[in-house]
Amino acid sequence: MTQVLLFARARELAGTRQTEIPGATVAEVLAQAEKLFGAEFAALSATCTIMVDDAIVHRSEFLTRPAGSELAILPPVSGGSDHAEPQTAPVLRVAVLTVSDRAFSGEYEDLTGPAVEALVAEGLSASVVHRAIVADERAEIVRMLSEWCDGDQLDLILTNGGTGLARRDVTPEATKEVLEAEAPGISELMRAAGLQHTPFAALSRQVAGRRGGTIVVNLPGSVRGATESLEAVIQILPHACATARSGQP
Repeated sequence: MTQVLLFARARELAGTRQTEIPGATVAEVLAQAEKLFGAEFAALSATCTIMVDDAIVHRSEFLTRPAGSELAILPPVSGGSDHAEPQTAPVLRVAVLTVSDRAFSGEYEDLTGPAVEALVAEGLSASVVHRAIVADERAEIVRMLSEWCDGDQLDLILTNGGTGLARRDVTPEATKEVLEAEAPGISELMRAAGLQHTPFAALSRQVAGRRGGTIVVNLPGSVRGATESLEAVIQILPHACATARSGQP
């Protein structure tokens, strides 16, 4: 059995965020998923990016690639729900920053940033107004966060990547340099959620806090780690943003 993670519109059509599906190869698992979730899901899956154990699998490999222990189905960001419900609260202005040497250099495609953006669109009354990729360079992370906080009147910045123990992992240090006040409870809640799935969550050094009227939250670099962390705190973020913005000009 393969653990299948579903995001954005795929999650809506399946009615679940994750499930176990039998199949030896990627093609077999996807065929079972399409049979299980119906024709609209099958049509959407043809446009999705597929990852196995956090590695992108190209369509030419579907028939031969083992399904692995975890398979993620990621629709294009534009493939999410297009329903337009009346907003009863101000729409949050959000930016997503991917921190990764390899994604910045083009060595591999950034999938975590789009997955975070899709979850923001799904779970928050929010508009993602900026999404960027930077290398694991402390000065560049500081520059980007400072510009977004001070110049763009953002409510929320979500970074992903650079939160581990490798020497190039400097996102927490860069974020602390920018923050005026830390919010350790947000980080603790994310780590606690991660520890329910893996003890390696204890190695994540992600931080969160406020600069001016903007909340900044670090997420891990993997698709699963980032989305699980964001899901753990997504319900409290609107209140955090409103509190941070109160009293701001």
